[in-house]
Amino acid sequence: MHESREFSREKAAPRETSGEGASDAQVGTSAARPRGAGRSRRRGPGLRGREPENGRWAGPGEARGGPGPAAPAAMDPFLVLLHSVSASLSSSELTELKFLCQSRVGKRKLERVQSGLDLFSVLLEQNEMSPENTVLLRELLVSLRRQDLLRRLEDFEAGAAGGAAPEERELRAAFDIICDNVGKDWRKLARHLRVSDAKIEAIEEKYPRNLAEQVRESLRVWRSSRREEAAVCHLVRALRACRLNLVADLIEEGQRARALQSESRDPVSPSSWDSDSPASGASR
Repeated sequence: MHESREFSREKAAPRETSGEGASDAQVGTSAARPRGAGRSRRRGPGLRGREPENGRWAGPGEARGGPGPAAPAAMDPFLVLLHSVSASLSSSELTELKFLCQSRVGKRKLERVQSGLDLFSVLLEQNEMSPENTVLLRELLVSLRRQDLLRRLEDFEAGAAGGAAPEERELRAAFDIICDNVGKDWRKLARHLRVSDAKIEAIEEKYPRNLAEQVRESLRVWRSSRREEAAVCHLVRALRACRLNLVADLIEEGQRARALQSESRDPVSPSSWDSDSPASGASR
């Protein structure tokens, strides 16, 4: 009778598992659970955590250092520029950028910004900046007075201009010459380009101590107002009307030099040989 009671107690008592058994059971349970179960899917963080990897940008869920796809995409120069700018910002400069973007980015989004890449990612998603539209990025860097970062931006823009249409390259070259040579006469030039006095005053308030940016911004305003009609010939005509003939001559000389350089690089086609040769077949 005593033995039967002991046997019944052993049978009723729950069986305890050792530490190894418990961990094995837990591992088995987690292995059986499908990956990502119970987790809410969140939107990717944009540029945050993405760095150039083997000539491209690694995705948010992609392991760094992996082999990557068979044919990796070329590294985006604009994203490289933004990453370089972000890495060069101090905490106080990031705070200033967030303050400058208060009118463009919501308060909650700004509170989540922890780096320059976070801020640039939001601005990219909202179409506030792009490789073709670097105006806001330039304004932010001008406000920080970071000439070194402005030079990086200018290097990027010069590279982008190399792949642009010929008319676009000519306009950018003319802009550079005007910004380097017009100086305080930019207001007179802007009026001849039909930039309103209100916009001229807004430009002065926007860049109160930066003459070069005042000139460049006035040219951007003119270009955006004329759109497809913006051409170098209109700039040259306005410069001569302002008696800034030296600047106009520099622009035209640059155009001629680039045209000669382009002709020297273009090989002579066989069809041109045939057209230049006399009609010898007819004489024969």
